[in-house]
Order: sequence, then C-alpha cells, then structure tokens
Amino acid sequence: MRKLLVILLATVVILPAAAWAGSDTSGDGSLVVSSANGKLTVQGKGLIFGHLDHGTITIVDYKPDANTALSSVSGAALKLLGGNVVYSGSDVRFLFPSGKYNLILEGSGIDVSAVGSGKLKATGAGTGDDGSFAVDGSRAQQIGTSGTVTYGRGNSSTSSSAGSNAGGASTTHVSKNG
Repeated sequence: MRKLLVILLATVVILPAAAWAGSDTSGDGSLVVSSANGKLTVQGKGLIFGHLDHGTITIVDYKPDANTALSSVSGAALKLLGGNVVYSGSDVRFLFPSGKYNLILEGSGIDVSAVGSGKLKATGAGTGDDGSFAVDGSRAQQIGTSGTVTYGRGNSSTSSSAGSNAGGASTTHVSKNG
C-alpha cells in the first residue's frame, strides 16, 4: 500500500512539474530509487522527494530556484550537526522542489524520486537485497555495495570501485563488489 501511495504521489507531483517547467527541461532526466538499504548521496538540480522507513536525511546543501519553493520534511526530529541540518526518525517524508541539492540519506526502506539532472552515489548495506534504482527511464538495477550513477542531460553513466563505465542509459548498473 505504501509503495502504491509513493507511485501515486510521484505521478501527481512529477507530471504537473514537468508540464510547468516547459521547454527548460529538455535533456533533463529522472531517478527512481526503491526500497534501498544503506547510504545514498544525491547531488542534483531539480525536484526531489521521497520516504524513509527509518533513518536520517542530512542536508549538506539546498538552494531553491525561487523564494516560493518551500522544502518539507515530516516525521523526523531536526538537529544541527557539523553545520548541516540532520533529520532522523521513522516514516520520514521529504520534498525539495526546484533547486540545487546535496542530500545524504541513510537507513532502510528508502524511496526517492527526482526529476532534473544529478548524481547518485549508492552504498548498499550488504543485505543481499539493498533495493534498486532506475535512471532516465531505464530498467531497474540492483544496488550493490558501492557505485555512482548520473541522471539527466543525456549523461547516464556509472562507476564503482571495481571500475568505470560510461555511455547511454543501458549502462546504468551499479555493480556488487564481493
């Protein structure tokens, strides 16, 4: 039921946002992370929202495109840690509309949707099923123990500690390191 709610929310938020953005979004892409366990670092420009079953969101940086773009985080306690805002809790929901962001998400049951361009660094918890991701409409790939993927602007590429691979959307696999 929760995943259906996230998908419906994504449809309600992303489609109007994409229509509103008009021609400025040519070349922009998408990122979808489902049921991730571990640590995700997402740096990008555009809209990003999601949910954590349990964990923390560290806001390293967020600069909205307009003063009317209000971010929202619910279900979490806020604290300042090392100059960053950190939210922690269970059943945490977040929305950062229209801007540049650098977020670190750590925990379990992490779902993220983003429209725009950016980079995801994923480090799985090593549980065997650390979730999946898809970029720019490609097929979902499993999250391994570490790796990086770029989305949007036609720059889908990945690298991991085992090597580097650049190219189109068909090369968006974050490998498992064993």
